[in-house]
Amino acid sequence: MDRRYMKEAFDVGQLSRPDVIQNPYPFYDLLRSQSPLFGYCDYPPGTMPGVDEPKPSWVVLNFDDVAAVAWDHESFSSRDSLQEGSSAPTLMLVNHDRPDHTRLRKIAAKVFQPSSIKSLSPEVDRLVAASMDEFFMPNQPVDVMAQYCAMLPSRVMVHLLGMPDEMDRDVRNWATAFMLSANITPQERQSFNTEAMGFFEKHVREQMTRIERGQAANGSLLNAFINTEVDGESLSYEEVVRFCMTATVAGAETTSFYLGNLIAVFADFPDIWERFVHDPVLFDAIYKETLRFHGPPQRLFRVATRDITIGRADIKRGDWVACFFGAANYDPEIFPEPYEFLLNRENASRHMSFGYGIHRCLGAPLARLEAESTARTLTERYAKIERTGTAEWQGVSLLNHGLTANPVIFRDRK
Repeated sequence: MDRRYMKEAFDVGQLSRPDVIQNPYPFYDLLRSQSPLFGYCDYPPGTMPGVDEPKPSWVVLNFDDVAAVAWDHESFSSRDSLQEGSSAPTLMLVNHDRPDHTRLRKIAAKVFQPSSIKSLSPEVDRLVAASMDEFFMPNQPVDVMAQYCAMLPSRVMVHLLGMPDEMDRDVRNWATAFMLSANITPQERQSFNTEAMGFFEKHVREQMTRIERGQAANGSLLNAFINTEVDGESLSYEEVVRFCMTATVAGAETTSFYLGNLIAVFADFPDIWERFVHDPVLFDAIYKETLRFHGPPQRLFRVATRDITIGRADIKRGDWVACFFGAANYDPEIFPEPYEFLLNRENASRHMSFGYGIHRCLGAPLARLEAESTARTLTERYAKIERTGTAEWQGVSLLNHGLTANPVIFRDRK
């Protein structure tokens, strides 16, 4: 399509088009200079397309405006009335404001402290190796999204929450339903949400009973949610249940897309793969630039708590605001040559794929652990990663940017 025609015809209401969701960055470029813009309607995680009615919102697309909204938690609430009124559970931390957020984050920060995450390395390495053994066939086409990227994060969550191994597919279904990545009916989405909450309500209660009786209880993350205390405060039963749900839907879905995007970088930029093979220290730069270049999280909503001006927009109390973190990652004023994958990008760590401010993702170290183990194991097993078919990007929701099909060939070292 002619770019001039696009500029004349494209408006903010079309950000939910499937073709835009698949590749939103050129469309962000068309709108960025006009941001903030009003009129975008879309769904927060946990809501029901076809049942719930999204509210028109302001769209912020340039880096400085996104940062301003995400940082100012006093003026922009993370509480989501649409999600709270839906049948799905409210996410922990993501949908909390202070003072509740402060108490919950202190406890969660101790649960996800670096030493605790690092101690998970051996088990994550085991799950990575076992999943590659199961799903990868050297020198033959493999769609890594269909199995490995879909299932590894679910298996990690199953292990950390002390669930039966065979529930890995259940976790995958729950995550895609809640995070709106699956194009399913409202009835199916409701069924998955009900199933997930029903399981965790029973599972957490049983785990608490085992701990009280001094019995062995698998699931280091679940045990930490139950046992961790900060300043005399601990999580209630209901809060543990919802933390399990939050960890499941965020940890399984977003990490799944990130792993697929990382493997896409290795397949589509062979020079990056070759440099990494010869210099594993480059993983840090690759990891951060992939989060900027192919960061899964694209946008989250906030609600204005007072009249406030952002850019040229006079936003009123009660107005919804969509923070497009993915658009901020492509703002050329902050990231020159945004369409280039640059390992020497000095400010790559400023990407917003893990959010910004008090809501920056606490689970980021776990996502990195899975990504680093995957990348390292690939270099140990394979000489090359080649693109063997068309990479297909999901076009269901702008909550996440990721692949639905990622066909590659892993060339054996032997």
